[in-house]
Amino acid sequence: MPTISEDRWNTVIRWVDKIAKPLVIVSVVMYLTEGELSLRNDWDNSYESPSYFLWSERVIAVLFTIEIVVRWWRRNPWFYGAPNTSYPFNVWGGIDLLCVMPFWIGFFVPASMLGIIRTFRIMRLLKFFRYSRNLQLTALKFYRAYHNLKGIVFSVGIVWLFFAVVCLNLEYPHQPEQFGSLLDGAWFTIVTVTTVGYGDVSPTGIWGKVFVSLMLVPIISTMGMAFAAFANACDSVQGLEDDPNIDPIEEWRKERERMRKRRSANQQYHMSE
Repeated sequence: MPTISEDRWNTVIRWVDKIAKPLVIVSVVMYLTEGELSLRNDWDNSYESPSYFLWSERVIAVLFTIEIVVRWWRRNPWFYGAPNTSYPFNVWGGIDLLCVMPFWIGFFVPASMLGIIRTFRIMRLLKFFRYSRNLQLTALKFYRAYHNLKGIVFSVGIVWLFFAVVCLNLEYPHQPEQFGSLLDGAWFTIVTVTTVGYGDVSPTGIWGKVFVSLMLVPIISTMGMAFAAFANACDSVQGLEDDPNIDPIEEWRKERERMRKRRSANQQYHMSE
């Protein structure tokens, strides 16, 4: 079977990239325009809007599907001697699939759900991560922060749950309608410690007021630890942005390997007696 040269494949992929980028912009602009007009004209889904919205989405979705086939064919080791990679089961393949799956799922869901399904078109903007070094480094900041945040988020969750349960028990006798379930207690705790303060519910009992005053200190402190962990990850990546020789994808691979080693160390850890 004849093979396609690497240069020819690279040319095909470059053309795919040139076509994909403007299609993302057109797709999102069309969605936002259709969404705005839908609110003004009470259109529940694309079948009720002008047909050019629906057909433009169909054409774009089909082109994005062809893009996946081309990239997969390029990386399929059983055809044309292509190199064996994990596409479409890696990050880029996941983003590409996310761009087209809502369109194809729309054929199998009730028309009443199409309005929700089409909101996923916004996620097509994630395709720009393939073309932007800065966006890839930004994502690396979150990826590096993930390891440190896991333990902190778990700790915050424990503290949050404890205070939610205590608030529920303290305020239920005074406000059974506002504090009638654990979800109500959790909602009150989240709104209070994040300083959002919708004002829909507040403690009325003396012990509830005292406890809420005291709970702010430890919860806000744990949230500060989470922000600090993310800030440290950002600082560690910031120095990479000015080095033109740094490959963000390679840094992703290194970080993934470090996380694998950390996970292995955690699994092998046994606390001494």
